[in-house]
Amino acid sequence: MKYILLMLISVLFSGLYSAIEVEYSSNLSPETINTITIAGEEYFNIFELNKAFKAFIKEDVIDHRLRINLYGCQLIILMESSFLTCNGDIYNFEFPLLQLNDKLFLPRTFLTESLPLILPDQIKFEENRLKVENPSDNRIKTIVLDPGHGGRDPGAVGYSGSTYEKDLVLEIARKLKKVLEKNLDVEVLLTRDCDEFVSLQQRTEFANRHKADLFVSIHINAHHNTKAKGIEVYYLSTAKTDGARAVEALENSVVYDYEGGEEAVKKYDDLAFILADMAQSEHLEESYQQSVKLQHYLVDQTGANDRGVKQANFFVLRGAFMPAVLLELGYITNKEEEKILKKSSYQNLLVSAIFKGIKDFKYKFDIMQ
Repeated sequence: MKYILLMLISVLFSGLYSAIEVEYSSNLSPETINTITIAGEEYFNIFELNKAFKAFIKEDVIDHRLRINLYGCQLIILMESSFLTCNGDIYNFEFPLLQLNDKLFLPRTFLTESLPLILPDQIKFEENRLKVENPSDNRIKTIVLDPGHGGRDPGAVGYSGSTYEKDLVLEIARKLKKVLEKNLDVEVLLTRDCDEFVSLQQRTEFANRHKADLFVSIHINAHHNTKAKGIEVYYLSTAKTDGARAVEALENSVVYDYEGGEEAVKKYDDLAFILADMAQSEHLEESYQQSVKLQHYLVDQTGANDRGVKQANFFVLRGAFMPAVLLELGYITNKEEEKILKKSSYQNLLVSAIFKGIKDFKYKFDIMQ
């Protein structure tokens, strides 16, 4: 029945074209949304929404739904229906979403009646034109890479006693910056680009000041058991396991050792940081998703021991008001892992894996914005 209906609509397809003018609140040049008459009604290709509103559109084939995100609001439309939901409310735009020749079309009423009702502060239909606020662009555009430690803080010391975490992670971060900027439309900033000490608070303040969309802290692990090995990725939360607590203590020890001891710790535990944690918690799901992607690619690319995705209360992640993760790329205290971590070829594998994880996350995040 579905295919017969689509064939009938195609037969009725008249080829009459029109357009709706889009006028922005600032001095942006006006846009037009082109419409076409199908079965006697005006329709437009859904990707006109991307042109006019910087909307992100995703067809969910399994759930038989279309997802549209604009001005931070996610609209979910059932395929071949005239109903959509937004924030729990249901709206009817009268004529159904159509699929013709692998293209999706929405009726003119979606623009002229539904959107002004759903987003009255951003979209108005007056004098036969759409008057809208400047479209927001929430895609991932700025990434901050945070090479751990530095300066007077060497980080973990290798099995040989001559390799320092601070040097390896800086080299990896520099390589990763080049790959990300070359292959993705992003700006990549480093919290440090030389052998200097940067406090944990300064690192997240740097990310917030530059309005980063993603924060990636890069580390290499250590353990008194020299047989410990493998890769793990963390996101912010209370440590759930003894192993996570041990890594948390290791990475947070910089505050005790290099930032002033107990007095310095207090600034990470006062009310300001409690409030910061509350703000950052908005991004925990995104941080988790990014962690899973990074762990998958890191283990797949390197063949390293998979130590999994974990949660811990790292000071360096607290207060980062964006998705934030911490990578532990191996154990420098393991003789074999120390050797390979020093090799440029292995560092390139790590960089390639991190790039793939960030690319996947960015593409999915951008679509859902």
